[in-house]
Amino acid sequence: MPAFEAGRSLRLGEHVMLGGTPAAHHIADVLRARHGERIVLFHVGELYDAIVEDPSRSGLAVSVEGVRQSPFSPRPVVLLQAIIRPALLDDVVHVCAPLGVHRFVLYAAARSQPWNVAGRLERLRQVALSSAEQAETGDVPMVELATELQGALSCAGPVDSLIMMSPRAASTMMGLARDGALALDGSVVVAVGPEGGFSEPEEALLIERGALAVRLNTGILRSELAGFAATLMLRELQATP
Repeated sequence: MPAFEAGRSLRLGEHVMLGGTPAAHHIADVLRARHGERIVLFHVGELYDAIVEDPSRSGLAVSVEGVRQSPFSPRPVVLLQAIIRPALLDDVVHVCAPLGVHRFVLYAAARSQPWNVAGRLERLRQVALSSAEQAETGDVPMVELATELQGALSCAGPVDSLIMMSPRAASTMMGLARDGALALDGSVVVAVGPEGGFSEPEEALLIERGALAVRLNTGILRSELAGFAATLMLRELQATP
């Protein structure tokens, strides 16, 4: 059973009425949860193990029996994704949200095609919610839109490591982690360019901001796959003792 956004922070031992919320409808009417069944709720980096007390249509009542932190909360990842074909952006959010990406910042790169993404933000946010629920990440990623790379970097704010995905980079992520250049226990921003890659001024801007240029041993990936591959590798390295 997937986890569900609770809408607010909960406390251990709290009895909660979820009547009228999308989560309550799905649990009671779609999944047909029964009295005593265990479910998982979440909100802003916390996961709540709960027991269904009353699954009636008038209002779903649950009791909170456990509170735990999301494993991703102490090490947030922000993905700066250059604008590509809108349908492919759905795929980016869908596959990266389960890896605990905290924020998606979409930006118009120098080589991005002039796709209209502003009207698709609400859809992308729904994709983020659905993917976070299925993966039990404990948080719903934010999806934002910036005008260009510099604006995207400003949205990301200060971080411990900034990664620029580049097939021409001298270092791999594994190599940087082994050398201690990559802050695996801190916050990380991963910057991905469009299909044609970053322009020279964009690369210069990233390097000026302290970016670590990283390539993948798998070769040159399409833009919609690069962020997923980088984030998956990052999460695996973070989980390695």
